[in-house]
Amino acid sequence: MPPRFSGFRIRTAMVLAAPLLLSAMAACTSLTSSDVTPNRYASISIRARNSTGGRAVANATAIFFEAYTAAVPNSALQQTDQCAYSTVDTTVVVTKGVKKAGAAVTLGIGTTTVTMPYDDLYFRYANAEASPFTYGAGDVAQATIPGDAAVYPATAISVRLAEPLVPGIITVPTGTTPMAFTWNAAGDSTSAIILSLRYANPATASYANEQIYCSLKDDGFHQLPTSALAAFLASPNSKRSLVMTRWRTREASLDVRTILHIASSVDTTLVFQP
Repeated sequence: MPPRFSGFRIRTAMVLAAPLLLSAMAACTSLTSSDVTPNRYASISIRARNSTGGRAVANATAIFFEAYTAAVPNSALQQTDQCAYSTVDTTVVVTKGVKKAGAAVTLGIGTTTVTMPYDDLYFRYANAEASPFTYGAGDVAQATIPGDAAVYPATAISVRLAEPLVPGIITVPTGTTPMAFTWNAAGDSTSAIILSLRYANPATASYANEQIYCSLKDDGFHQLPTSALAAFLASPNSKRSLVMTRWRTREASLDVRTILHIASSVDTTLVFQP
């Protein structure tokens, strides 16, 4: 049995970081599989990074597909803090859909309307990557799906956008002092935090190939014991970094075989200074 350190379980695992693909650490819900026809899914993802002036800059995609069952991440179910060692996957993954449900999906954010036309190459809806949109804390996005009678019904769903993430000062520990992480908690129970502390292991590795990956409650505080940081502390400072992500989801069951899911995430990357 691997040792445990204040909720930190030491294990080797490959963990996918994208909130829509979380299954190893975040609790999920799903529709019941059908014996006759597959279920219908719509997945809308709004991905952002911290910007200036307390705002975030974002892009969005929407995909439609059918499956007998699929894991649907739910940020509100992240009730415990869980961490694990895992490799850092540097593969660039492009999200692809299967079905088309109308000409364009739109996002309404305050007085701003973001149009997401259908992309025939990736079978998905997306705004132009070169033309991202911005938002601030407290903003809500409403996604409107035009629908296609043979594919997916016309509908709409909204989500409170993941607030820009502001980490506190982080100090590399000495002795037995734990490594503490603080951030601006969202103040509600619908969001969760992903923390990825990256480093080279062994220290001679050419890049940050390992991470301590944590799936956390969004309560503004977490700490790691020094007993779990041996490889991080041995790594050259130039290969250490921290990526923190806040994510929030919402879902709706439109009927017994149709689910609509929307996720918002925002991340920030910190590099440890010499």
